[in-house]
Amino acid sequence: MELNSSLFPKDVRLRIPQTLTVKFLPSDPNHFIVGTNIGLVGHGTRHDLKVLPKLFRPQEGGMRSISINAIDFFPFGKSLFLVGCSDGSIRLHQMTSEYPLMQWNDSTNGQPVIALQWALTRPAVFFVLDASSNIYIWDLLENDLFPVAKQTVPSENVTTMALLGEPEKTNGLLGIVLANNSGEIDIHCVKKKWALPQPEESEKLNWILLRSC
Repeated sequence: MELNSSLFPKDVRLRIPQTLTVKFLPSDPNHFIVGTNIGLVGHGTRHDLKVLPKLFRPQEGGMRSISINAIDFFPFGKSLFLVGCSDGSIRLHQMTSEYPLMQWNDSTNGQPVIALQWALTRPAVFFVLDASSNIYIWDLLENDLFPVAKQTVPSENVTTMALLGEPEKTNGLLGIVLANNSGEIDIHCVKKKWALPQPEESEKLNWILLRSC
């Protein structure tokens, strides 16, 4: 689907960007962001109000032939979102800044990211699925440069994943749902160390994000 031309500046419109994914801001559904095939994320509103920033760019800044395959908003109040790209890069953006707070370029060895999602029970943890059926677990409190664990799903072509849990409870129950191209769906339990909320986790994550600015 081609995007409304008013969503992008003229130099971007000349590339005729295509919409690959759309997400609405949970705290204000009037705002939405769109992933494109040129490495940029657009920002618009349902009522065509002026917004800033209009674009969310990678650290490198310019347009590139990179698809934004996955976007997930932070589920714990802050206006943050993750972006997963076809070159394997992952970006952590905030809604108030054009450039990412953090960007990781080499965590999947160049394999395209096809899905990513924040843990529903821990603010500092998120999961990434690449095109080779590898699942990466990130815990930013433990390591904010590389994933802390990697699991390859054997003999399966996993096409997408989703997390399920009850964030309002403190029992640390977190599951991961995997779907493969044969139509099968598997549900796995996530280890408690990545599911149970840690003491002062939100405050520690906020300090990490402030340090990265």
